[in-house]
Amino acid sequence: MPGKDKKNDSKHIKCDIQFDGNPTGVYKPGETVSGTVELSLEKNKKFRGICLCINGFAATYWSVKLKNELEKKRKTHFKGREDYFSTINYLVGSDVGNPLEVVAGTYRYPFSCVIPANAPASMEGRYGHIRYLVKLSLERPWKHDIVYEREMTVRGIYDLIPLFDTLSMPSQAEAMTSFYFGFTEPLVVSASISKTGFAPGDIIELTVHVNNQSSVDVRTIVMKLQRVDTFMSQIPRVDQYIERTVLEERTTSKISKRSDISFEENILVGAGIPSDVERCRIILTRYEVEIVVHPIRSRKRLVLNLPIVLGTTSIANMEAHVERVVDKQREALEGFSSPQGPSAPQSEDGPRSVEERRMIFAARTLNSMSCEESLDLENEKNCGAAPY
Repeated sequence: MPGKDKKNDSKHIKCDIQFDGNPTGVYKPGETVSGTVELSLEKNKKFRGICLCINGFAATYWSVKLKNELEKKRKTHFKGREDYFSTINYLVGSDVGNPLEVVAGTYRYPFSCVIPANAPASMEGRYGHIRYLVKLSLERPWKHDIVYEREMTVRGIYDLIPLFDTLSMPSQAEAMTSFYFGFTEPLVVSASISKTGFAPGDIIELTVHVNNQSSVDVRTIVMKLQRVDTFMSQIPRVDQYIERTVLEERTTSKISKRSDISFEENILVGAGIPSDVERCRIILTRYEVEIVVHPIRSRKRLVLNLPIVLGTTSIANMEAHVERVVDKQREALEGFSSPQGPSAPQSEDGPRSVEERRMIFAARTLNSMSCEESLDLENEKNCGAAPY
């Protein structure tokens, strides 16, 4: 793929940046990036240096009008930057040397570098981005440099299995309001999801309960699956800007006053950047399900947020494994029999319950362990302590 000339000043020059065995340029953290830069000159050119740079970085930027000391509004530019790795190699000359004439021809320069294992995923936002670039700079004396670059994409990895116990727990939220200065019965809305960890292809099972005992109808309820990006600045001061990107949206019809209803929505989770609030300090990515309730003839809105975590491995497989283990344990308890005979004795009231059998099993296990410890102590008394 030809490199992109940022200044569009590439007359008589061609540049092609290729990745070895990876035409799309998609990598994972920890992988090695290798490739070749092919530079073609149709005629002799003078350069102070030819520099090949490979780097990964995050950058944030936005502008707002703020009042200064004279109470006048002035546009203020907020910026931030964080670098993850950078390799600089001068293929010809240097950044301080005299101009050198490079004769016409085709030149090939191999390159290689390792993406750090903790590098964040590539992302593009309105107020910032995380990018990984291979850049060739043709540095010229007394003129602006000619720069060719090609972007590579780093796919984030976030394994949810180690967090199974936390992410498999349900989550819920509730909000309540009243109208006409509190003279009506309240409007209560609650929402819940069965778990908080998801991967692309999973289904979010959202349950919403509306108990509207007020005298005001609910015009609509909007449910959104959205990504929330927080962009942080470093200059002129530490500040933040939040961008919300709606990925899926569902809307209900009117809900009448003095009604009590429940409904469910299944939201498919599509491909996206994994949740990340640790690897990058100036761009934080998280996800949430937001429920917004709009009553009729009222400016009041009820907003419920259910935070979720988006990873690259689903905990659904782990859930199936746990269910199989529980089923086997249940079968073993239901078919429990005494080791002293063909079947365990039954109580006067009939067959024992599963819970009673579990208690018997635990008691016998403890009794067996006590017997083994007694035998070990008796052997030590008879034989003495073993020599070192």
